[in-house]
Amino acid sequence: MLSAIILAAGGSSRMGRPKALLQWRGLPFVEHVCASLRAAGVEDRVVVLGRASTEILAAWTPAGERTIVNPRPDDGQLSSLRAGLGAAARDCEAFLVCLADQPTIKPETYKALITSWYSRRDSIVIPRVPRLSPGPGEPPFKRGHPIIIPAACRQLCFDGPLDKGLHWVTHHPSVKVADLDVDDREIIRDFDTLQDYESLRRAELEN
Repeated sequence: MLSAIILAAGGSSRMGRPKALLQWRGLPFVEHVCASLRAAGVEDRVVVLGRASTEILAAWTPAGERTIVNPRPDDGQLSSLRAGLGAAARDCEAFLVCLADQPTIKPETYKALITSWYSRRDSIVIPRVPRLSPGPGEPPFKRGHPIIIPAACRQLCFDGPLDKGLHWVTHHPSVKVADLDVDDREIIRDFDTLQDYESLRRAELEN
């Protein structure tokens, strides 16, 4: 069994409001992520919130998801992951680490990641897509989220320096990493600024 950990504790300082609650197609971002995970068959889902937890829970009703609050969200993404790992099902074999500000990822992408991990359970599985215009020295592919971390690598998430984030875990010499080519460029799409969000809204109106 896999547990999904949805990271939604960021301060959203550049956006000016909780990204988890940004609306797309009539639903908040966090609901799109959770709905895709439900469609992919992920039963254990933990949403990690931060300082905006009261505001988020007032506007969004979980549908089977468990929510926890990271008491130190300013410590960064790895601290939120640690909080989620502590709340995940004890018997889970791996953790599907998702970002609440990636509402446009297809359910099929989650399914492909899970299927891939079941064939190589000792590896961290990371999706990737081709770079459209690789710069000098850049690899031809770009990695994205979500990623799957096997339970055997759980302790590394607690050992790593907070300022290094997940990069320290995925690049640790003791781990195996399996790249998965996916047909979904949304794995590398971020919504960090109001301009990023407005581009999504414009595309929604045009369609």
